[in-house]
Amino acid sequence: MLEPKDALILWDIDGTLVRGGTTAVAAHDRALTAVYQLTDEVARIVTSGMTDPQIVIETLALHNLTEASALASLDAFQCAYTDELGRVAAQLALEFEIVPGVRAVIDRLAALGVRQSLLTGNFESTARIKLASVGLDQHFDFAIGAFGSDHRDRNCLVPIALAKLAQTYGITAAVAHTIVIGDTPRDVACARASGARCVAVATGPHSIEELAIHEPDALLEDFAATGAVVSAVLRLMSGPA
Repeated sequence: MLEPKDALILWDIDGTLVRGGTTAVAAHDRALTAVYQLTDEVARIVTSGMTDPQIVIETLALHNLTEASALASLDAFQCAYTDELGRVAAQLALEFEIVPGVRAVIDRLAALGVRQSLLTGNFESTARIKLASVGLDQHFDFAIGAFGSDHRDRNCLVPIALAKLAQTYGITAAVAHTIVIGDTPRDVACARASGARCVAVATGPHSIEELAIHEPDALLEDFAATGAVVSAVLRLMSGPA
């Protein structure tokens, strides 16, 4: 029988663990404007499920900047965005809402010995600030997480998390016992791309009907029923390797 410690849960952040507020968006825009010397208001795109580098590239394309130009200053942007977000961390704490029920699910899985980390489009540095602002940063093993700073293509992030697990702890987890929990179709797609499982939850911008079209392995309205959510995760963990 599969032991909980042999599985890996990878949580998305925005829309899954936390939601709400405009402070992070404003910090992002200030950094983007400063680093790329934009003279117009920052263009708006639909960012649901995107990595931060992808957001930068696609946003700057609307300002007539090439992908090469976007990538050339991406490290500088990450530093500037991290600094901006750090300066407004107290405001983030006031604006962000921890998604109802999620803390109880995290705690129950931790009590069972399940490894939990992150798979998010956020840069690692900004992920840390966001979760620290609401007291969730201590719940996840950042050393084995996969972030937008690791790769701009979200579909490449599951293998990165598994490689970090092997490099950090010498543990080889079966990809079929790796579960991505997220709130967008891109979360489902990134799990599918690597053969991982996916729990899709309608706590973000997508309805349960929209998520159902993408056929996640488990589909939840929310995290309200802790026992039911944990049971769904444990069933997926026990699937064939």
